[in-house]
Amino acid sequence: MSKFVKHELDLGLVLLGFVVALFSAGIGIGGGVLLVPILISVFKFDFKKAASTSLATIIPISFIGSISHFVLFLNIPDLRYYFMFIPMCILGAILGGKALHKWKVRWLKFVFSLFLLLVSLKMLGVFDLVSLVYGNLYDILFTIESFIIMLFGIIIGFIAMLLGIGCGLLIVPFYVIIIDLDIHEAIKLSLTTMFFLTFSSTMIHSRLKTLDIIPLKNLIIPALLGAVTGAIISSHLSAPILKQIFGMFLFVIACKYVAEELFIYYSNIRCGTNYRKRLRNVEIRK
Repeated sequence: MSKFVKHELDLGLVLLGFVVALFSAGIGIGGGVLLVPILISVFKFDFKKAASTSLATIIPISFIGSISHFVLFLNIPDLRYYFMFIPMCILGAILGGKALHKWKVRWLKFVFSLFLLLVSLKMLGVFDLVSLVYGNLYDILFTIESFIIMLFGIIIGFIAMLLGIGCGLLIVPFYVIIIDLDIHEAIKLSLTTMFFLTFSSTMIHSRLKTLDIIPLKNLIIPALLGAVTGAIISSHLSAPILKQIFGMFLFVIACKYVAEELFIYYSNIRCGTNYRKRLRNVEIRK
């Protein structure tokens, strides 16, 4: 019976690796927002193990995805975006590694989910708070574009290290909405950045001894196949359709994260209230 369960678990990881890579390479995300919650809820990983496994799995997804997009799409974003952004992401990952044992990630995940919700509404054309916020600052942002990109890179690396995600959900909207890149160019830049970011983050997790290589044996190969398939599918979709798909995905993930965090917060309040009531009852009896 135990062998059967183990076989089922392996098949589950294989399927998970393929599906996540298929979707991730298609829209330029690493897949951590899918991998981390599934590894925790279905495969019962603790958070740090799920985060490190997610980052390691994203390495081949982002590598194959970026190569495929370079082959399928001839337009290359300005190289200065790569040279300014990627080193700052790696620096942010190093800083995140130093904070990994000290910080609680729950508040960061909640703020992150609210931001994703706003960005998804923007990309779906429902509510454009992002443009309202940045509209009056556009000229300022344009004059200090390099500084904004480098600062954003540090933030991205920090978040990626703490949450175990490639941060494509933040990178793609940033370059589409703020820098005004075509979404295919943004996806290409996102996947390339994620390769270097997740590789450095995985090395940090390995040094911290929070990386377990056993699950990777079932995730890596199907992830490679899924990444190629996803990139090919993406090449046949127009930019507006791709933006709508990305926006819907963002919206679903953001709502899920917000609901989870609100539920945890409400449960903690109830537990605290019940605990105080029990204490008062004990004091009254005395």
